[in-house]
Amino acid sequence: MTKRNKIFNSLYWKVSGIFLAFTVLLTLIFILISVKFSADYNEEAQQKINGEIAIGAINEVTPIFVDGKVKKEAIHVLMHSAMAVHPSIEVYLLDPEGNIITYVVPTKDVKSDKVDLGPIKQFLNRSNDRIIRGDDPRNPGSPKIFSAAEIIEENQLKGYMYIVLASNQYTSVMASLQNSFILKLGVRSLLVALLLTSLLGLLAIWIITRNLNKIINAVRSFKEGNHSVRIQHNNKGELDNMAETFNTMAQTIEQNIIQLKSVEALRKELIANVSHDLRSPIASIQGFAETILLKDDNIADEERTKYLNIILQNSENLSKLVNDLFELSKLESNAQSIQPEPVQVAELVQDVADKFQLIAKEKNISINTIYSKSLPLVYADIQMTDRVFQNILDNAIKYCNANDVVTIELELQNDGILVKIADTGKGIAEDELPNIFTRYYKGKKTNGANSTGLGLAIVKKILDLHQSSIKVYSQLNKGTRFEFKLPLYQVA
Repeated sequence: MTKRNKIFNSLYWKVSGIFLAFTVLLTLIFILISVKFSADYNEEAQQKINGEIAIGAINEVTPIFVDGKVKKEAIHVLMHSAMAVHPSIEVYLLDPEGNIITYVVPTKDVKSDKVDLGPIKQFLNRSNDRIIRGDDPRNPGSPKIFSAAEIIEENQLKGYMYIVLASNQYTSVMASLQNSFILKLGVRSLLVALLLTSLLGLLAIWIITRNLNKIINAVRSFKEGNHSVRIQHNNKGELDNMAETFNTMAQTIEQNIIQLKSVEALRKELIANVSHDLRSPIASIQGFAETILLKDDNIADEERTKYLNIILQNSENLSKLVNDLFELSKLESNAQSIQPEPVQVAELVQDVADKFQLIAKEKNISINTIYSKSLPLVYADIQMTDRVFQNILDNAIKYCNANDVVTIELELQNDGILVKIADTGKGIAEDELPNIFTRYYKGKKTNGANSTGLGLAIVKKILDLHQSSIKVYSQLNKGTRFEFKLPLYQVA
């Protein structure tokens, strides 16, 4: 059996079982409610129809009391006549306190000698059609419907005529009929309910599984590698919410897969670049060190110094590469967080410019700074911001020729201080601009410049941590300008 069939059958039996359980439960509830209302309706109708029987009985034998005594013979004749017409009744004559004076019942098994007058008074004073049940002297604790009337003679309450309208025999017959009624009603109701449930269940399962199969097929296709599969839906119902959730999940997973592939490609490129950049200085260091050792006795001091300088230069390049790579890795892994503080950016710019004056002078390059001494404080990590200025300035000097100019300008704006670092150097080709902040990217016209390809990547990551973006504008043989903004320090 296929997974699809297993799912369908499992769902089919679950839904069918739920429908069946609810059907049986609702059918039983319906039967009980129907029987209860039917019984109440029957008793209400009987009490309404026979409600005046007690009054009629009194009128037939008035007066009932003679010289303070009951005309028992006349009463018994009347009671028997009434029972002949209404065989289901039980007739009782009560005194004003509810004590039974005499009675006529099918058998002599009267177990109580008193009847509660509360229901009788409610019956005599009733203003609505609700059922009123009173004591059954033959079955204490089992209230029955009744008819009652006051016996008023010589303007005095002499007692009550109390007639139970449902005798034990009547109750037994009704119980038997009721059981038969329940059986017939239950069987019919259950058959109708099962039929309707089967039809509704099959329809419901068809509607549910129609959409569910779409989802199952899409999930299976996604599992098999079709990461672009999506479920078409109309944004209605729970299954459509499931479809939308799957689409969102699939989109996220597909993007993550693309990103992982990109990271994997970048990792391979990184390994290749690191291997290449490390191999060159290491090979140079090893080669010149071996040369010095081999020619130890025959090498001239001038040549030895030259070789040692080359070894030192390559060692410095290697150290810078490792440090830059380590720093960028920390920034990208969020292992290093910024520690912002109030910074006088004008002083920081001047300090960095002064540090690079000697290097710039060796290449006959001028470094100019333009700023106002009244600039407000910015809120930034001073060490990281200093690294940003150093990397951009080092990059500018590296790709400038003699007599070029590097300018650092600070401009106050409403939401921060705009930093502009421009040079009149070689410039960057338009097709290279989108890639200059990518790690290990080196321009086509570096002309052997000593670059790790990590400096601008570090700059961008630091500015990202400061919630700032960097822009670059450049033209070949005219120069390059970098712009970024530092936020103002807000005094609390």
